[in-house]
Amino acid sequence: MKICCCSVCYRHQSFDECLAMMAEAGYQAMELVAIPTWIHVDLNAFTAVELQAKCEAAGLTLAALYPGGVRCASAESVATSVAYIKRAIDIAQETGVGRIVFTGEKRGSAPLDVAIEGYKQLADHLVGKDVAICLENHYGNQVEVPDDYRQVFAAVDSPQFGMTIDTGHFTSSQVDFIAMVDEFGPRVKHIHIKDHIATESVPLGKGQTDNAGLIARLWQTGFDGYLSVEVEAKDHENNPRYAAEALPVLKALVEQCKP
Repeated sequence: MKICCCSVCYRHQSFDECLAMMAEAGYQAMELVAIPTWIHVDLNAFTAVELQAKCEAAGLTLAALYPGGVRCASAESVATSVAYIKRAIDIAQETGVGRIVFTGEKRGSAPLDVAIEGYKQLADHLVGKDVAICLENHYGNQVEVPDDYRQVFAAVDSPQFGMTIDTGHFTSSQVDFIAMVDEFGPRVKHIHIKDHIATESVPLGKGQTDNAGLIARLWQTGFDGYLSVEVEAKDHENNPRYAAEALPVLKALVEQCKP
């Protein structure tokens, strides 16, 4: 079980600032948000070698790429977003990253079936590559509750198409995420470690989310992926500090939960 940090914790910092601050906090691996209209990079602006070299120069290994999900407003937007995610998959394959993470669009904005058609194309693109898609749950989005995953996995029958458990968003949605581990087993490929009070993100260790219970269960299943720290507290200017403070807390929790 490994630890990384998601660059969303540094959403108000530039890419270079994010790299420096994350490394200074003691992280050795990062999940990089690569949504061109938001943060931190446009993958079309980098070769795989350039992106990997930039991270390694800061002392960080790329653990996952977060390119944004399948946009469902039109056939054109599906095609454009799928093409960009395929670009992320190709970079992940070349750099040995191994994980692509994204979530669905806002719940009710489009049927999940529309996104699933894009997911099928992505699953085809994964064939022969050592890369997995890790579909993240998100409060209020198309992919939020167990039935959403059941629908996706019934339609996309690929061992490389799995899930990211976001503990904070499942707390918001009142979903038993430990039961998700039991139901979906090897489909669980990546974890976002967050802490929430109801629907509000708070610093790790300050909320109600049963991260300890999840980590204990993951130890029992032999999970060997990443626990990716995410802090999206409402006082965004303090999130980099909260991310730094989360690292020793999570390290201690991982050790405490060992069977």
